[in-house]
Amino acid sequence: MRSLVGASMDDEDDDVPPPPKRKRALSKGRPRVVRTRRSRRDGGLVRRWFASAWGAARLTLVWGLALGMFFLVTVFAGLFSGGHVSAAVAGLRSTAESAMASAGLTVQAVTLEGRNETAQREIVRMLGIKRGDLMLFVDVDEARARIEPLAWVKSAEVRRIWPDRIQVRIVERTPVAVWQKDGATVVIDIEGNPIAGEDPARFASLPLVVGQGAETAVASLLQLVATQPNLKSRVKSAVRVGERRWNLQLDNAVEVRLPEEGAEAALAELVRLDREQSVLSRDIKAIDLRYPDRFIVKLPPGSPLITPARPVGGRET
Repeated sequence: MRSLVGASMDDEDDDVPPPPKRKRALSKGRPRVVRTRRSRRDGGLVRRWFASAWGAARLTLVWGLALGMFFLVTVFAGLFSGGHVSAAVAGLRSTAESAMASAGLTVQAVTLEGRNETAQREIVRMLGIKRGDLMLFVDVDEARARIEPLAWVKSAEVRRIWPDRIQVRIVERTPVAVWQKDGATVVIDIEGNPIAGEDPARFASLPLVVGQGAETAVASLLQLVATQPNLKSRVKSAVRVGERRWNLQLDNAVEVRLPEEGAEAALAELVRLDREQSVLSRDIKAIDLRYPDRFIVKLPPGSPLITPARPVGGRET
């Protein structure tokens, strides 16, 4: 039999509604956004509108630049063809020149250093710089290039000394010998460069070098004779033989034949022989030093030192 208490309890349970569902607590941070299909559709429309607007703006910019360039080219072409730009540049240049002249930036003096043989008027003429020229427009490199071809000028330097002075420094060539070739003579420097336009007779005190290649070997010759100061002053000329060696002509007309190799040692031996035996003061025509173990003396014709040859098979007469 069913219990009444139990039945009554079951009835009460049927009438009790189910417990309500617990709501999820909202986070305290950013509010939750619930996207709907409409909002997504609106966002796509906005993006497409911005993309279309950017494309149109970019196209407008490109066409604007193209039209602007065309306009500028047209304007400049018109200005150049009409001479307006040249006139404007000339006007600006004239204004600048007037301003620099008013500020005292013009050439008032040209100073020259290092000149000895070169005529001053030639340097001034080749410079092409006049008093009153604007300092800024003086081309110092071009001025230097005009001076250096002068016969005596080895190198030159042209500088601006602000505000109003041009300084010119030159290094002149030093004549060291007179070179004779094919009957013609010319004054040369230590590098063998001819000093054009100079009278060789004016430099008669310089040694004479003769022959092909003598001009390029003059520096070695001077260095060689400088090793024997007592002999150096007696050397009047030197002949280049086969572009290999030297024959020296002394002031008493004695010829000294030097070897191709060991010329310095041979010259020192000659000085020793002259000091001990006065060989260079004797009646000789030449002395040959080309052999390492001996020297050969050449006597002039008719020298009493020459022993007459006896005839073979006969008696002396």
